[in-house]
Amino acid sequence: MNLHSNLGHISASYVNLLFDWLAVAHPKVAQEIPYKRPLAGELNRIEVPQWQEMLEWTYQAIQDPAMPLKIAAHVRPANMGLLGYVASCCNNLGEAFARLQQFENLVYSVNVLEVALQGDEIILRWGAERGRPGHWVDSVAIGVLFAFTNHLIASPVYPRRVQFINPTPPNPADFTAFFQCPVEFNCKFTEVVWPVSLLEMPLKAPDHVMRGMLDEQARLLLKQVKAGEEAIPGFQKAIQESVGAGIPTLNEVARRLCVSTRTLQRRLQEQGSSFRDELERVRVEMAKNCLQAGELSLADIANFLAYNDQSAFTHAFKRVAGVSPAKYQRAKRQQVLKAG
Repeated sequence: MNLHSNLGHISASYVNLLFDWLAVAHPKVAQEIPYKRPLAGELNRIEVPQWQEMLEWTYQAIQDPAMPLKIAAHVRPANMGLLGYVASCCNNLGEAFARLQQFENLVYSVNVLEVALQGDEIILRWGAERGRPGHWVDSVAIGVLFAFTNHLIASPVYPRRVQFINPTPPNPADFTAFFQCPVEFNCKFTEVVWPVSLLEMPLKAPDHVMRGMLDEQARLLLKQVKAGEEAIPGFQKAIQESVGAGIPTLNEVARRLCVSTRTLQRRLQEQGSSFRDELERVRVEMAKNCLQAGELSLADIANFLAYNDQSAFTHAFKRVAGVSPAKYQRAKRQQVLKAG
């Protein structure tokens, strides 16, 4: 099979989810699977044909047509890497969906996601302009989207309808039971249709694993600040989470701190600083963490940190760190090699 097709790629988070599910549901099969789990620090993407192979091998091993739905049901925000982190920084599902569309290339770069508002419905739609990845791939992806969405909110919300571009599988009733709504196959597009009121639903507090990841990010940002000496308590963390949510603005940071923008500006001025300077410093610290992890390209990091483009990110990083992002990353890799 040609693993370098034009079908695109998926996040390695999906592969890790498969391994996690097999370890719990089919431990013997998990030991026999002839594929390697992606390692931290490796490029966090898997070619779609390779993902197709993995899912087909798994199906042949377990012979369960509900396999893609069971894999999807196992998802947790902490399993979803960058997307889980980003979603945990958002205020409501509308923001989370907007960031999903922004980061689609990192998570599920197969066919282009279109988002449309029609009346009281929001429609997430995928066509087939880059080809059809098939029943297993599509079913896992849409199932994960549904399960992941419901992990972000306090009470479950079900789509109004779901449709797939693929032929009807032998177990359509499993899909109806999983999504709790009408599910159709052999359609022109793959779609998930939600009530538009879903966009305003607030997100629940992140689970303890994701909270730990967020807290670790905050700890790294504050590593040069002694305990109790942060001039504006929670300020660095508020900037970090605002960046993660894609809204790195003075208004958003002030809202997260429950103060007025005027008060926040005055406090920064009293320190001889400005919001722009602090934002740039925090974004560069976040960029350093991403560069050391080695899982994202420079363009992806620029997108994640809400820069207008990669050039703006590169200039800002060099202005603060004194070297370009690429040079910084090479230096850190050399340090790791020498230490090893």
